[in-house]
Amino acid sequence: MYYFQTSIKTILLRLKPISFIGFLFFSPLTFAQQWYHVELIVFEQLNNTSAEQGSASSIPSASVSPNTTNKYMQPSVNSTLLDSAAKLKRSSAYRVHYHQSWRQPIQTKSQAQSVQIVSDNDMIYGRLRLHKGTYLYATLDLQLNRVSRQNNNWSDANAVRKPYLQEARRVRSIKLHFFDHPNLGALLKLTPIASSASLSPSQSIMHDIAILTAQ
Repeated sequence: MYYFQTSIKTILLRLKPISFIGFLFFSPLTFAQQWYHVELIVFEQLNNTSAEQGSASSIPSASVSPNTTNKYMQPSVNSTLLDSAAKLKRSSAYRVHYHQSWRQPIQTKSQAQSVQIVSDNDMIYGRLRLHKGTYLYATLDLQLNRVSRQNNNWSDANAVRKPYLQEARRVRSIKLHFFDHPNLGALLKLTPIASSASLSPSQSIMHDIAILTAQ
C-alpha cells in the first residue's frame, strides 16, 4: 500500500508542470492583448519661427477620443510625465497646451484606430495612431492653431496656414519619445500595464496608478 501511494504521488508531481504548461497554452490569458498606459504632452515652442506651415484642413480624422470607454479604449490619469510637464511649464520658452492619458491595447496596422488630440484651449488639434508589427509604431499629426498668412511663391499665397507637425516612427515602451518641430513639440510615453475587462473604469484607473507608481 505504501509503495502504491508513493507511486501515485510521484505521477502527480510529474503532471503538475505539464498541467501548468497546458494552462498557459489554453488559458484565455494566453490570448489577452497587452495594454498600455499612453501619455502625451503637446507644447508650443515660443522662441522659434518657421515657414513650415500646413493648411488648416490637412489633419486626418480620428475615430476615438482619450475619454472613450469600450473594450479597446479606457480613460486614465496623468502619471508618467508629470515631471516633464512641470519643467515645461516653468520655462518661458514653452507653453503646454495639451497633457492627456488613456489606456489601450496596440493593434496591428489594419486594425489600429486613431485617437483624437484636441486641447482644452483649442490651440492643438490632431491625432495619434499606434500600431504594432515587428515593433511598435506611432504616427502623430498635430496642428497649432496659430494663423500665419504666408506671402511667398505658393499659388495660394493668401491661404490660411498653421504650424503642422507630422511624423511616423518606431517607438519603444517605457522610453520617452520627443517629436520635434520649430513651432511645437510633443512628448510621448507608452507604459505596459496589466488590464482586466472585469474592472470598472474607476477601478482600472486606480489599478493602473498602483502599477505605474510602483515602477
